Amino acid sequence: MAGVKILRAAVAAIALSVGLIVTAAPSEATVIQQPATVDGALVTVNPKAEYTEDPLRSPSYEWTKKCPLHRMCTTQLGAGGQYIGFQFYRCTTYTLTNWGVNDENPNRFVYNHQNVTVNFLDQRHAVIASVAPGYLQTVNFKPVWYISLCN
Repeated sequence: MAGVKILRAAVAAIALSVGLIVTAAPSEATVIQQPATVDGALVTVNPKAEYTEDPLRSPSYEWTKKCPLHRMCTTQLGAGGQYIGFQFYRCTTYTLTNWGVNDENPNRFVYNHQNVTVNFLDQRHAVIASVAPGYLQTVNFKPVWYISLCN
């Protein structure tokens, strides 16, 4: 009987170390598979940004402030919990997926280092925020579905 208890304890220790939950009923141990932990939502942009740094190697604000001339730069919290930097410069409308959903605070710094106003659009393509040329400001990305660099 002592050998069975040791065997059950060993099985329980192994199960816990590989992510299984062990619950003990009076007569036997039951092993239940726990669902995998789900990370945040995958952050994407279409067409792709002209430059993406994933993950950022500097703080989000500092990276955004160093935006090169003729670009619009911002960051988003990625699915893995690290910030991703994006640089845009083409005259097009970019479609965003899951921007502003991984962070408790969806407000991100945007630096518009171009000579055109950048418009942030909702799902109906209505302008909900704009950043004038040469400005660094915050934008709430939760309601933003599109970024337009043409106007």
